[in-house]
Amino acid sequence: MRGLSPIQNQNSPWNIYFRVTLPDAIQFGLVDAINRARGTKISPDQFLADCRARARDEEIFEQSYMCNPLGATTNHIVESSVIERCRYDYEIERVHLEHAQILDQFGQFNPARATHREDQIERFLLTSFNKILTTKSTYCLGFEVAASGQGNLAVIYIDEANGDELSLRALFTCRTEDWHFLKTVLFYFLRMLRSVTAAGDETGLGKQICWEASSYYGSVFTPVNFSSRKHDLGFALVNQLTTAQKRFPKIHQDIGADYFALRKNYQGTRWVFSEGRNPLNAASHCDIAWAGALASEAHTANRCSVGAMVG
Repeated sequence: MRGLSPIQNQNSPWNIYFRVTLPDAIQFGLVDAINRARGTKISPDQFLADCRARARDEEIFEQSYMCNPLGATTNHIVESSVIERCRYDYEIERVHLEHAQILDQFGQFNPARATHREDQIERFLLTSFNKILTTKSTYCLGFEVAASGQGNLAVIYIDEANGDELSLRALFTCRTEDWHFLKTVLFYFLRMLRSVTAAGDETGLGKQICWEASSYYGSVFTPVNFSSRKHDLGFALVNQLTTAQKRFPKIHQDIGADYFALRKNYQGTRWVFSEGRNPLNAASHCDIAWAGALASEAHTANRCSVGAMVG
């Protein structure tokens, strides 16, 4: 129905192509056929509106239903159809907290009661992420740092590894300037996940917390200089998404939208990656996607180290 359709001209070695947009298909009787088959009375306008709503993003709608490869012209990291192939029907453990919620639930940081506060935070995490914390499997964790209390997200993205196939199992996000809270959450996952390798962005705000994580958990945590490695991380992500080795739940639409919001431009001899707008999660400036890339980096680094030991 949609996209370019080939017709073989028997008198010519060339293929002739034509395109049918969604409005074209509706005009040709698509909605009438659906109504007859389903016994419904959907109007053409309602059907078109429903398709637009399912697409969520105007660029996805243009690409999927209007035969307009807008995604390519705006340099998305991959096409929307690639993102769709990475979406699967399953649920994950997921928590998001704003700064005010953290203060309300755990109180303001006070050195005199730091241990008590850490216990509170850890009990909360055990309840919220019980399945991943009590299930023996191989996990890869990506830590994207932000501590402004507004704007960008701090993200802990946890994939389960099955060979080279990585499936998101847990996602923790927050917006806070509470460094004690961020450190407690990160260290708890590094300590309590039964088998985990991790990588975090050590540039800018992340330098101190990633240094501490590496000092305490050097066997599993690797600091990554995001500024110098952004090209490698982005290119690896393109390959993983294209081969559907990076999987995430269909029900959480904003996760796929975060990957789709990544941009790539070819400059000189290399790809340059940047961030676009996520229409389904305004707080994330591709923070979820980059945390996913760091989880992939952790998996790759672990695989290479194991290979080196075997060799």
